[in-house]
Amino acid sequence: MQVFMVHKTNVPRIVIAALKGGAGKTFITVGLVAALRKRGLSQAVFKKGPDYIDAGWLGSAAGSDCYNLDSYLFSPEIVRASFVRRSLGKDVAVIEGNRGIFDGVDVEGSYSTAELAKLLKSPVILIVDATKVTRTAAAMVLGCRALDPQLNLQGVVLNRVAGARHETILRQAIEDATPVRVIGSINKLPLENFPQRHLGLLPLHEHPRAGDFIEEAATVVEQSIGLDRLLAIADTARQSYVEASWDHPEGQNSNDASSVRIGVLRDSAFQFYYPENLEAFSINGARLVEISALAHQELPELDGLYIGGGFPETHAARLAENSVFKQSLQSAVQKGLSVYAECGGLMYLSRSLRIDQRIYPMVGVFPVDTVLERKPQGHGYIRVEVSGPNPFYPLGSVLTGHEFHYSYVTGVDDPAATYAFRVLRGHGMDGSHDGICIHNALGTYLHVHALGEPLWIKGIIKRALEFRTMAGVADREQHRTDRARELKHRRKIRLTSHRR
Repeated sequence: MQVFMVHKTNVPRIVIAALKGGAGKTFITVGLVAALRKRGLSQAVFKKGPDYIDAGWLGSAAGSDCYNLDSYLFSPEIVRASFVRRSLGKDVAVIEGNRGIFDGVDVEGSYSTAELAKLLKSPVILIVDATKVTRTAAAMVLGCRALDPQLNLQGVVLNRVAGARHETILRQAIEDATPVRVIGSINKLPLENFPQRHLGLLPLHEHPRAGDFIEEAATVVEQSIGLDRLLAIADTARQSYVEASWDHPEGQNSNDASSVRIGVLRDSAFQFYYPENLEAFSINGARLVEISALAHQELPELDGLYIGGGFPETHAARLAENSVFKQSLQSAVQKGLSVYAECGGLMYLSRSLRIDQRIYPMVGVFPVDTVLERKPQGHGYIRVEVSGPNPFYPLGSVLTGHEFHYSYVTGVDDPAATYAFRVLRGHGMDGSHDGICIHNALGTYLHVHALGEPLWIKGIIKRALEFRTMAGVADREQHRTDRARELKHRRKIRLTSHRR
C-alpha cells in the first residue's frame, strides 16, 4: 500500500525572470548562484522549462545538481513536490525562469515563468535589458505589474547599461513610476568573454574556461547587485509555505532490478540528461554504468543502454573514428541489447552524420542518415501517440516531452525499421512520425522527463530484465552445449585409449 507523506517548506526563494530571451538572465543567475555559494549558503537550484544547457551551468555554479521545473511536462502537484523535496533544509532556493516572464504556450501565458512563480509563492526579480532605452524601461516594469497584479514582483536588475548617467535615468524612471526598487545595475560586457550557441550559453563541457566564466560571473554580480537586498526579498517568502505530498519511500525499488546494469553515455558529446532521469534508475533498483563513446574501448557487459542528447556534431570526427566502440555497440544491438536513444543518441546510431559537405560514418544501428542544418528542424514541446510496435511503450500511450534539434533524418530504406510514434504536436522526424525502431533499439527526437512520464523508466527496466533473462538462458544453453562437447570429447579419448 502506498503511503503519502505531506511535506512543506518556507525556504527563502527567488525567481529570476526577464522580459525576453537573450536578456542575460542565465549569466546573471549563474553569477548569483556562485556568489551565494561563496557566502557559504546551501542552495536548491532550479531551471524553469526543459533546458539542459542552462541547468548544467547553474548546477556547476552551485556545486550540485540543478533540477527542472516544468508544469507542462509534469503536473503542478509534481512541480511542488520536486521543489519541496529539493529545498528541504536549504538556506535559499534560486529558480531561473525562461523566455519572457509571461511567455507560455498560449495567449494566456499558460506554463510561463510568472505562473511558476505564483505556484511556488515566490517573489520575482526582473532583469531589464537596458539597451537603447531610458524611461521606456519604467513602462515595461509598470506593464508587468498591471498585466498580473498577483505576481509578486519585488525588484529589478538593469543589464547592459551604457554608463553611470544611463543608470541614474533608468533607476529614477522606474522607481518614480512603480513601487519596485532597482537592486542592481550591470554595464555592457564584451560578448567575446561569453561564447554562445543557439541563442544561449555554450554547453558547460565545451566552454574553454568554464570555471573562470563562473568566477567572473560571480564577481560581476557581487560588484553590481545588492546581494543583501536580494536575500531580504527572498526571505519574504518565509511568510508562505509550499506544501506537497509524495509516496514514501520514493519510487518502486524492485529486487528483480537490483542487479540490472544500465549503461549511459556521458562525455562531452552526450551530456543532456535530466538529473531525475538518472536518479530514476537507482530509485528503481538498477545500477548505472557511465561510458564514453569517445574512449577506444568496447562496450562493457550491460542489460540496457541509455543515450541522451548532446552535440555529437562537435565531436563527429572522433565519434566516427572510434571503430572499436562502434562495432561493439552494433554487435550488442544485433544480439538483442535494448537501447533508448534521444536526439543526439539517434544521430549517433544512424548510418552517417552529414555536416555541410562532410559525411561522418556513425554506428549504423538505424537505417537512416542524419543531416545537420543551420536552423532548428524541431523546437518546443512535443506530444506523440505510441502507434507502432516498440521495445518500451504500450500501444495507445500518449507521451509529452520536448524537442530541440538542428538535424533531420533521411534515407530510410530498411523495411525492418518501423516508427513507434505518431506526432500530435511538434515536428519529430518528419512532422508526422518519430521513434524509429529496429531490433530492441529506439531512436527519437523526443526528450521525456521521468517525473512526467513514468512509463519511460518502467519500459527501460522491463526490457533490461528481459534481456538479462534471455542472456542468462543463452549462457546456460551455451554452457550445456560446451559441456556436452567436452563429455563427447572425453568419451572419444577414452574409446581411443581402450582400442589401443
